Amino acid sequence: MAEPTILTFYDLILRTAELAAVAYFGSDAQQRAMIPIDDVNTFDALIPIDDVNTFDKCKRIVNDGIRMFIAGAPETGWRWKNRIQSVTFGSVETTGTVDSGSSTTLVDSALSSTYDTDDEINGYYVYDITQNIYGIVTGYVALTGTITCSAGWLDYDDVTSSLTPAADDSFAITDVKTVAGDKSRYWLDQDFGRVAGEITWAKGSSRGHGLTWAHEAEIRARREVTVNTGYPQLAAVRRYRNQRRWEFIVDPSPVATDTVLFPYELGFDELRMEGGIGNAGDGTSITDVDLADLYPVSYFVGWKITLIDGTGRFSYATVTEYTAAGKFTVADWLSRDGTAGGKDPGATTAYYVEPAYNKHPAGLLFDDAILSACKAQVEMQYEDIQGGYVQKFYGKDLLDAQTADTRTAPRKLGKMTRGGTRGYTRISGDIVHYDINGNEVSA
Repeated sequence: MAEPTILTFYDLILRTAELAAVAYFGSDAQQRAMIPIDDVNTFDALIPIDDVNTFDKCKRIVNDGIRMFIAGAPETGWRWKNRIQSVTFGSVETTGTVDSGSSTTLVDSALSSTYDTDDEINGYYVYDITQNIYGIVTGYVALTGTITCSAGWLDYDDVTSSLTPAADDSFAITDVKTVAGDKSRYWLDQDFGRVAGEITWAKGSSRGHGLTWAHEAEIRARREVTVNTGYPQLAAVRRYRNQRRWEFIVDPSPVATDTVLFPYELGFDELRMEGGIGNAGDGTSITDVDLADLYPVSYFVGWKITLIDGTGRFSYATVTEYTAAGKFTVADWLSRDGTAGGKDPGATTAYYVEPAYNKHPAGLLFDDAILSACKAQVEMQYEDIQGGYVQKFYGKDLLDAQTADTRTAPRKLGKMTRGGTRGYTRISGDIVHYDINGNEVSA
């Protein structure tokens, strides 16, 4: 379970908006302060604000504040950035050539010789390597070799793709999620920054050899002629093409569903959120035409959408579908306590939508320092805000955070220094001389 923290992305945006006097007080200007999702109707108690990019600016300020805090690390780095990465290997990799395909199916009649039972591969992943798309198998007909992916095809960014399998495309099937259907390659967590230690097998693996980090070029060279299978001995981490995403590659290609672990340093990208005023709403949806064509289909699937003003206020739900026209679909609106029966949104309901977990990465211990950094960014980016927040952040709050981070080290490790030095005793005495026969002689 992730470490709890009081301050969510919403909280940080709200605090910065209040400080900059751009918080949203509802359509009647009489509600408690909210994040400035209605850019053209944002004001403090007296003065209207005409900045149509207020919401985006507040989001940038918070993310800039988090980055500024991270950049102020102590000499030895932030301890809170140290995490453990877990990778579980797949043991299945079946390849073939597509006979035909559609928006939800892939057909290869030759598959029946490998998988002769209906629904035998449900839950597996099928990759069209030619099109760079994949899907999760929800149905399989052995007689015809027809694979069904009822959720459709996704690109490698997990966004719904308009591409479909075509005849003569190459495809692969794996039992776990891999990179391009290759069970030697696996995605690392989105927050992966860099490797920070040795790689080991998970407990109970009972493997008689260790794994060794190698340069990815060495693994590529070993795979040039043939891809060997067995228990992996070499591992490497590399960027995936031109994306800000890392992949993990091993050699030989795994034959068992083993798990490996290694420490890594967290890398921060950004916290995300979107919001606005709905144009229509009902028991299972809300539509905001201002978002039309800004995000791809299914972009917000799995995110939490919360209604904060107007009809349906305080209801929330998990997004189950999103269309490019700006329509969010949900199973049902829930009350603020999580029970069924939440109120439905209307034509002017204010909302925001965010990932299910949307808190800064440093954790509860550093809430005050993160907030201080965000306030410092407000002072830096709004000319009329002068409160000494930059000086307070660098002169006190950042130093306090560094001290707190140092204290998270286990006490039994002793003081966090470069270690002591070993002392040696020097004993002096009279100099004695010997001849070549070992007899003592006078000097």
